Amino acid sequence: MKPILLTLLATSLLALRAFAGDSLPFPVTVGGQTAKEGVPFAKLDEPVAANAAIEIGAKSDLIIINVHKAKADGSPDSGGQPAIILLQGTTKGALDQTMDKQKLAPGKYFLSVTAGERSASIQFTIK
Repeated sequence: MKPILLTLLATSLLALRAFAGDSLPFPVTVGGQTAKEGVPFAKLDEPVAANAAIEIGAKSDLIIINVHKAKADGSPDSGGQPAIILLQGTTKGALDQTMDKQKLAPGKYFLSVTAGERSASIQFTIK
């Protein structure tokens, strides 16, 4: 269990590093909306449901998705643990498929998607 947690932590740190760089090296669709490039983060135009479908436009045996809570002003919230979604052998999932099985509350979030050596970061809102 410790190696998995260490791997997830390392991946989370890599995903957070993506906040400073290119936000969309591959397409990401959440709730039927394709994320649009933005500064400093890619964004979804409209709020999505807490169980919205996710589709990643990258090929990888393992895709790691971290969902980080954001502050009310949309800036990253450094407190708290991210919700983690693992996609193995698929590019499709949903926001309600977190490892801890906890429903995401309405509010602002960042979606950090790591596929292979590339990461995408998207700012979005859950209604």
